[in-house]
Amino acid sequence: MTMASTLEQRLDEFTRRARERSEALAADALPALAALREAGRKTFATTSLPGPKTESWKYSRVGPLLEEGLLDRPQAETAVPDVTGIESFDAGRILIVDGVVRDLPATADGITVTRFAEAGAEAAATLGRELGQLADMSERPFVALNSGLIEDGVLIHVGPDVQADSLELVIAQSGDAGPHGAHPRVLVVLETGASLTLLERHLGTRAVFTNSVIEVRIRDEARLEHMRLQLDAGAGRSLTALDVAVGRNARYDLQQALAGSTFRRNEIRIRCEAPGGEVRVGGATLTRNRSHLDTQMCLEHIAPHCSSNQVFRALAGERSKTVLNGRIHIHPGAQKTAAELSSRNLLLSHDAEIDTKPELEIYADDVKCAHGATVGRLDERALFYLRSRGVAETQARMLLSFAFLTAVVDAFPVAAVRDAVRPVLEAAFLAPAEASRP
Repeated sequence: MTMASTLEQRLDEFTRRARERSEALAADALPALAALREAGRKTFATTSLPGPKTESWKYSRVGPLLEEGLLDRPQAETAVPDVTGIESFDAGRILIVDGVVRDLPATADGITVTRFAEAGAEAAATLGRELGQLADMSERPFVALNSGLIEDGVLIHVGPDVQADSLELVIAQSGDAGPHGAHPRVLVVLETGASLTLLERHLGTRAVFTNSVIEVRIRDEARLEHMRLQLDAGAGRSLTALDVAVGRNARYDLQQALAGSTFRRNEIRIRCEAPGGEVRVGGATLTRNRSHLDTQMCLEHIAPHCSSNQVFRALAGERSKTVLNGRIHIHPGAQKTAAELSSRNLLLSHDAEIDTKPELEIYADDVKCAHGATVGRLDERALFYLRSRGVAETQARMLLSFAFLTAVVDAFPVAAVRDAVRPVLEAAFLAPAEASRP
């Protein structure tokens, strides 16, 4: 039996198990959930899972997601993990464990956080209008899988002109030792003139397949500061789709600190849909040992007079792999667009791999766009200088490496989060490498 036929069989088995699990779900009383589930089930049935010839998956193989048990549901009763908060960051917490909503903050004036299953008339109307409208399922089978297996989720809704307090969204694994799959779903809607700071943390190191979909609607004049931390390494299989729509004169700021795991892939799609939209994206990443991190970034400039700036910095050590595909798409009529993307990367070993590809697709003639990518190694002269001043080699390499990441880490809008990210990245960098496997 050839390797190709073995992969085909695994893909077929995964598809069959996904269909069986979706069909076994009980009928849902909430029309928005029922409609999304049906659409996801139909789309998944007609969309092929990515293979070696799928361009957007060129550097990521789906094999780690197809292992036995990763479509199983977690145990019915699992202990809620003890989630330690970030010191000095005071925020209401949304806790999702194995895809199940476990904890929500109290409702404040003008801001509601609601489980889909408990949606009242107003929340149900919002879900009916928005759920599934941004996360396009075509050619994205794992978004369709999340939709087909949806059982519940969280709606974060900030009313017009409400300057909301900070929120923390935690997507975590339980202590269930067996392999299983979880499919969290989150919808964020900021009405006209609203603002919110959202910290999103992903926790867990077990061999669990977490397939998350997050949709964000930012209406006119609204502002969202979004911080994403995915710093737990280990055996986790993580696939996250983030789809964002930015309205007139609205602002979206996404800052990320990411580490690799057995498999981690983030698909980010941001649409500037009305004039005056402003987007800023940053990513500081570290992969070590044999970990894998894939970021697929697509920024769609649909309306004129919008701007975007993207800054990515990556470190890859041992035999790890980092992937960044950054695409800027300027649509016809999107005149006076200003868009930039910078990807700078350092290889920390001869066996590490970094695959970075910035793309520009422009259909307007009055724009200002730029992109660039570099892959290199630590400056030996700077390393020698520090060594000559009595700095140990490991410490010198750490200082130079994290000076490289400073441009992104310092852009986190909350000092408490910045202060929490630095020591975690430093500890991951200084941890001894795993023994090489044959």
